[in-house]
Amino acid sequence: MATYRLTLEYDGGDFHGWQRQPRLRTVEGELRAALERIGAGEVELTAAGRTDAGAHAHGQVAGLRLDRLWEPERLRRALGATLPADVTVSAVAEVAEGFNARRHAVARTYRYLVVPRRAPLARRFAWEVSREVDLAAMRGAAELLRGRHDFGAFGRSPQPGGGTVRTVQEISVRRVTAPCGGESFPVVILEVTADAFLYGMMRSFAGALVAVATGRLSQAALAEALAHPSSRPERVTVAPARGLHQWAVTYPSPSGGDQ
Repeated sequence: MATYRLTLEYDGGDFHGWQRQPRLRTVEGELRAALERIGAGEVELTAAGRTDAGAHAHGQVAGLRLDRLWEPERLRRALGATLPADVTVSAVAEVAEGFNARRHAVARTYRYLVVPRRAPLARRFAWEVSREVDLAAMRGAAELLRGRHDFGAFGRSPQPGGGTVRTVQEISVRRVTAPCGGESFPVVILEVTADAFLYGMMRSFAGALVAVATGRLSQAALAEALAHPSSRPERVTVAPARGLHQWAVTYPSPSGGDQ
């Protein structure tokens, strides 16, 4: 047996999320089909996280256990030639037996993209909002989310009855100009690194911060949601999945640091 760490990129617009589901097109389903086509057969597979339907990934990680040894680059090329155009394996590394992509991760990073204008060419990958956003207000609200909190107002545990306390290690808000289809768009990027995420947590963060940045929610109301995690803030839209980008997953390095 051999164990590998796969890094995947995908455009989630035409997928029903990561997790394999009967009669629905999913990223896990396409990966398993590709592995079968290259002769790997049924495999043991873990994932760092289950992205939502319509969400995208730049650094999703899967743990893969095979009953035959592959040279990592040969496995990457074989999967790249077999997978459909909207998903690819960007890197393969052989890792120690027992590697689990979810349990062994020490941090995850997500980005959420907001375009403060109508932008049909960008809407597959970002949330269009009809009003300009106040970056200073958005940054001030984002700082409230930093640290260890019960984020029950912003998502639910992936495990039935599981806890909702998580640690947001880093959070930032910045504005860039992005080219797309011959045009340039103002894009607000919300980036969050946490030890783990609840289901819906990043999209709820984005919805709440946009509500603050457009004057529909006060920072005090956001702070109240952190203090009372059983209630979601009023007037907050859970941001659409198309603006969500799973960015990176961090694992302990053999030397004891993170990578």
